[in-house]
Amino acid sequence: MKEAIANAGVFNLIIIFVIVLIMLFIGSLSYSRGFKAKNKIVEEIEKDQDFTASTQARVEEWLGNIGYRNITGYDTAADRCANSISGSNGGYDGILANTQGQFEYCVYEFDTCAGNSNSSKCGKYYRVITYMYFDLPVLGGILKLPVTGETMIFNEVTS
Repeated sequence: MKEAIANAGVFNLIIIFVIVLIMLFIGSLSYSRGFKAKNKIVEEIEKDQDFTASTQARVEEWLGNIGYRNITGYDTAADRCANSISGSNGGYDGILANTQGQFEYCVYEFDTCAGNSNSSKCGKYYRVITYMYFDLPVLGGILKLPVTGETMIFNEVTS
């Protein structure tokens, strides 16, 4: 009888260990996908030095290929992203650049020249927000964590 109880304890430890490994694997996949999406969007914007319709088309095609999450319950990007946010570089206001699209990410355009003619660096840059998703079947909800990145400043003019 003593061996049966000891075997049950070891079996429970093995089950807990396997569950923890599976959770770490799922977490790393979500982490990787969110950061890959952010890096690809920033790369495409920097390649064109602007966020144009062709840039968005390339990004959307790539996001579909890697299996990034589609929009669920939203008609447009403007419904899921705030229309404007404040920037980290001097408090510039950014406006939403991707108002259409089928994937859940936000691209904001910031103009460092607007209202600040004495700026040593004048130009525009973009902030990209993608998300890491963790589906929790036991809790029935989705944990969504933002991943943020910024491009370099384009059309920089020093005064």
